Amino acid sequence: MHSETPKQYIEKLMSQVLKGSEYEAYFDHLNLNIVPPADPNFGDYSTNIALLLSKQLKRKPSEIAKNVIEKFKTLSQKKVFSEIYEAKGFINFRLSNERLLENLALILESKENYGGSQIGQGKTMVVEYFQNNVAKPPHVGHLRSAVIGDSLLRVLRLLGFMAMSDTHIGDWGVQFGILLYAYKEFIKAGGKKAQIEKDPINELNKLYVEMSAKIESDETLREKGKEEFAKLEKGNAENRKLWQWFVLESVVDFEKYRQLLGLLSFDHNLGESFYEDKMPEVLKEFKEKNLITVGETGEQYVDLEKYGLGRAILVKSDNATTYLLRDFACYIYRKRKFDFYKNIYVVDNRQSHHFEQLFKVLEMAGYKAGTDSAHVDFGFMSLPEGAISTRKGTTVSLKNLLDEAVRRALEIIKQKNPNLKNKEAVAQEVALAAIKYFDLSHNRKTEIVFTWEKALSFEGNTGPYLQYAHARIFGILRKCNFQFPISNFQTNLKFQISNLQPQEELVLRKLIQFPEVLEQVAATFLPNLLCNYLFELSQILNTFYESCPVLQEKDENIKNFRLQLITATAQVISNGLYLLGIEAPEEM
Repeated sequence: MHSETPKQYIEKLMSQVLKGSEYEAYFDHLNLNIVPPADPNFGDYSTNIALLLSKQLKRKPSEIAKNVIEKFKTLSQKKVFSEIYEAKGFINFRLSNERLLENLALILESKENYGGSQIGQGKTMVVEYFQNNVAKPPHVGHLRSAVIGDSLLRVLRLLGFMAMSDTHIGDWGVQFGILLYAYKEFIKAGGKKAQIEKDPINELNKLYVEMSAKIESDETLREKGKEEFAKLEKGNAENRKLWQWFVLESVVDFEKYRQLLGLLSFDHNLGESFYEDKMPEVLKEFKEKNLITVGETGEQYVDLEKYGLGRAILVKSDNATTYLLRDFACYIYRKRKFDFYKNIYVVDNRQSHHFEQLFKVLEMAGYKAGTDSAHVDFGFMSLPEGAISTRKGTTVSLKNLLDEAVRRALEIIKQKNPNLKNKEAVAQEVALAAIKYFDLSHNRKTEIVFTWEKALSFEGNTGPYLQYAHARIFGILRKCNFQFPISNFQTNLKFQISNLQPQEELVLRKLIQFPEVLEQVAATFLPNLLCNYLFELSQILNTFYESCPVLQEKDENIKNFRLQLITATAQVISNGLYLLGIEAPEEM
């Protein structure tokens, strides 16, 4: 059974053909692009290599294509392709039915591991996402980082990377000085700690918001906050104790939301404060490398003006350290500790300038941040005005969004399947699917507006639609108490090769693409490519149902094969949904 994807197989043989021929001199300068053709009538894969070579050699592309095809066929295993031919200068490949059925058997044997590979070769990748702030409840703005980062982590692990997660929680900076000052003023005015302890995160956030509003009309209060943070940085016992309490309550709250969102457990939760004692070493290193300039008011910065990136401030004029300095310390720590292959930051696009400065300064200091790190940016997700929408100037609670999603999902389920036994549990799964998939199905770079009508629809490219496609298959399997007779399937293989119906073939051709889609997701950090694939697979499956009856089929060989086919499809949908952080219910 093949361990490599068809695309990898074609690339490997094509490289051998070109390197061992008169075309070898041009190989390194050409992009060997193997892609599915826009029109599936032209096969499963296509390459324009003959067109590229024709420009170099001044020969007809059809002549080059036929020559390459002849050489390719001498290397290719028999029965992998049913057809390799030239059309308008393109070389097209059509997989054989035998290869498609071999992959079907692989899905049924591999189950939840189908789609996995070792292309990551155990290389370490650090994925930073869901960067909550201490003493602030997570809101809708945190959702995209959470679900995108979690999905990428799952995909990378399946592909053989040693991917580790870090939340990099925001637990340091002047805002904590403002919170400390606000809390002390609250106590001074007669407030009780017990009042805060009843609902610590929301109560502390309320104090911070109120103080921030006061600062807008009285800037001297900001100075008070800065003074409190300065005391915290110098180790003031009272401020340290209060800050540790704030952090502890926030970590408990953070874990609650991680579970609510169904995110994988984090490997590391190294907040900004973790790098407090590592910042002096960074400053020392940058000074030794002559990177730091002292400004007119005493601030320390790296001059990036010639790159159009302004000044990268490391230490402010009041000697307070910056978030950017902590990020330098973070990168250097991770590089030394984990020796990562890639370090990615899943952070919204408003921080693009910050990361451009970060990577540029690190490169100037001799690090390879331009190639070993990436800002996986995303646009903002907002809500239209409505029942749980924001009032101007406030944020939308993530808990409110989740609660509302569950309420709406439960109403829909009661209407569609009132006899479902575990309606509440399924409603939780559907609600999360709706919210996560709505986010992940969009290209992460786009700005999106969340609407309940689109997210919770059981039709179209939505999470509930895919969950229903999965549950529908299990409904069919339950009716015939279907098991997994893989040995019978192998016995009937020859019969199926010459008896495949067009719609059966379409499903098989889509199933074999799954591992390659995952590789594209890992290469581009775009989970929406997986969403698009799953939606297309479900659509093809619906077309299959219309022309190929399963339970009503009289021929036992054909019926058994179709049961195997939909079982494999359910497996791929389930695997794909898991990689999106979404449950795949067997009944809805």
